[in-house]
Amino acid sequence: MTIAQLIKHLEHYNPNEIIAYDLWMVDDVMGSSNNHGAITRSQAEEVLHRMEHRKDASIGLNWDVLNYYLDQVMEEETKGETP
Repeated sequence: MTIAQLIKHLEHYNPNEIIAYDLWMVDDVMGSSNNHGAITRSQAEEVLHRMEHRKDASIGLNWDVLNYYLDQVMEEETKGETP
């Protein structure tokens, strides 16, 4: 999801409504590359895409989830698979 898509989605809600929200950005992924070394923006975007589309409300979005998907993306790239 892009920031523009999020803003459009939120237009349907009362702007004074109290909410809780997780916001993860490309820089978060790139800064937590763990043992993978430097990662590309495209890889970071794929990690965020998976976090958004495969999220589990009982687990939430956290560093462990980010690292799980980062490991997946990097492993797939090593094997020559296209994410």
